[in-house]
Parts: sequence; structure tokens; C-alpha cells
Amino acid sequence: DTLIRYIVDGPLQHVSTLISLLIFTAVFYFVFAWFREQVCIIACPYGRMQGVLLDNKSIVVAYDHKRGEAENGRKKFRKNEDREALGFGDCIDCFQCVNVCPTGIDIRNGTQLECVNCTACIDECDTIMEKVNLPKGLIRYASEAEIEKKEKFKFTPRLKGYTAVLTILTGIFIGMLFLRNDLEADILRLPGQLYEHKEGNIISNVYTYKLLNKTTEDVNDVHFKLLSHQGTVKLVRDQDFQVPAQGLAEGTLFVEINYSAVESDKEKVKIGVYSGDELIETTSTAFLAPRSYK
Repeated sequence: DTLIRYIVDGPLQHVSTLISLLIFTAVFYFVFAWFREQVCIIACPYGRMQGVLLDNKSIVVAYDHKRGEAENGRKKFRKNEDREALGFGDCIDCFQCVNVCPTGIDIRNGTQLECVNCTACIDECDTIMEKVNLPKGLIRYASEAEIEKKEKFKFTPRLKGYTAVLTILTGIFIGMLFLRNDLEADILRLPGQLYEHKEGNIISNVYTYKLLNKTTEDVNDVHFKLLSHQGTVKLVRDQDFQVPAQGLAEGTLFVEINYSAVESDKEKVKIGVYSGDELIETTSTAFLAPRSYK
């Protein structure tokens, strides 16, 4: 609905949104049209993170140098030549793995920070191996331990640790999604304003509030109540109002408390946000009073 309204209104009615959109468009066009793989090499932290997390038992895109190099190294392919008898490996030095790599690395030199695990080299090498009637898998998903010692995959202590950490983080994330409030409330004292001593020994503080509705439905009949003290909350606007779906409502309110209920010159007060009779959020803020009311 908001997008349709913006389109109907025209760009001049939403200049800030238009400028933001143009900036993002220009940045992404620059990245995908020109910068491209340089992002992986220079800016992206993925490779550096992998360099910290990986060990010789980690499964990565790897070149089987034992099979590819053999005793006498690589050699260009010649028909009807017995490469095994001559001591040459299965790598025919065609450089196709390098040509198809988006970051331009030679996977035969080992695992490198620039590798983005796109597996283009695996597909191209398998195609070449088929053409020269050699077994596929010269470049494949494998660990250094598997290539060097023929070790099969094992669930190592490092993997168990990573799994435990990932499970905990996933659980925390899911828990936060389920436990989060549908409406977020921020109530802060108006900067530069002190308390006001009113008739009837009433102490009044002025606050600004912001209510963020995280749901897809309007929150109606919204009002505030003081939970921690005997007192009242008065709005500058109508006492009951609406917070639109995925929208923000903000304004000014006054908290008024009788001096007899105030124990110090600065204390926390708890304010409840209600939708009708339902308490939907609580928040705390500072309340100032004269020092004589300790």
C-alpha cells in the first residue's frame, strides 16, 4: 500500500526516499557492472573468516595434487600416451580451471582467500576429464587430510564446537523472534526540561514518546498508564490514538505524580502502554523532583 501511494504521489513528494533509492541503485550498479569480483578479493570478509575457521580436516573446493601431479608433475595431453607409465599426473595443464574462476585464482596452488566456493573449476575440470577419458574428481569437495592420507570425513571436536555455537545462536535468534513485543515503546524526558511544581503539590515531567508497530495490523485505542506510582499520564494529543501497521506514532506526554509518592529527586517510573484494556508493552524512564522530596 505504501509503495503504491508513493508511486501515485510522484517522486517530488518523497525526495528523501528518491535520493536514497538513487544512491543504492548507483552503488549496486557499480558493484555488479564494474567492481564485480574485486569485491570478493578486496572488500568481502568471507575468505578471511574462512581462513580462521578452517583446518586440514575441513571440506573445501580442493585440487587433488597427489593424483594431478604424480611423480613428474603435470603435462599437456597427448593421445595414446601412457601418462601413468611416464610418471605424469592426470592434470593436463589446460588452465581451464583458472579461466572459469571469477576471481582468477589457480586452485592448483591450494586453498586461497579469494576462493568463493562457486565450484566453476570443478565443473570445468570434470568436463575436460571426460573429454580425455580420465576419471572425474581431480578438483572436488575434499579435505587436505583426505587428499594426503585418504582419511574419511569425521565429525571432529572443532566441528562439534561450531555446531554447538551455531545451534545456540540459532536458538537465541528464534527465541528473540518469538519473545519480541509486537510494539516497541521509547519514552524519554524532553532534553533541557526540568520538573514543574504545580498546584496541589503535583510534580510534572514532560516526555517525548515513540511507538513502533512491528505487526501488519493497526494497534487501536492506544493509551498510557503509570504502573509504578500513583499518578496520571496526560497526552498533548487525544488520550486514545492509533499506531498504524508497520508504522510509527510519536508525540509528547506529561507524567504527574503527587509529592508524597516521590522518594528521591531522581527515580525510575514505569509506564504501561495499553491497547484498550490489554497491556502490550512496558517501559521505564527517569522522573525528576525537588531534592526536598527525598
